[in-house]
Amino acid sequence: MRSKPDSVFYMLAAVSGIIVLLASGFVFVDAPLLHSLTREAFRDLCHQFSFRSFSGDGSHMAVCARCFGIYSGFFASAAGGLLVWKRITLTLRTSLLLTALAVFINIADVGGNLLGFWTNTLGSRFFAGLFAGISLILIIFTAGKHHSN
Repeated sequence: MRSKPDSVFYMLAAVSGIIVLLASGFVFVDAPLLHSLTREAFRDLCHQFSFRSFSGDGSHMAVCARCFGIYSGFFASAAGGLLVWKRITLTLRTSLLLTALAVFINIADVGGNLLGFWTNTLGSRFFAGLFAGISLILIIFTAGKHHSN
């Protein structure tokens, strides 16, 4: 029989997978109504600047590259964590420090771009967001493991 944390992690993986699919804005299909609905759904969560979003067939994702990275990192880590979460040896403190580092990297990326030190790209935004998403799920896994012990 599965333990309660397993059920929570399965739910996190499923829900975050659906969110990644919706955040994609369905740019991989020719469906203007879906593009419009998903953009509207994420309107209050992301600035949705088209020049900061991945696109396909002339349609832009429902979120920017950084937000898509956050959602993708969260989903990939949640799904992958299902296989190894009982073997994760990170402490909650380490997970929190990794999240603080991820936040710092994102602030530095935005700040460096605003101050003209560099020009960030869709790729740099995506990977900075990906690290943030991964670090967030690590907090949940380590807190869940600590709580279940």
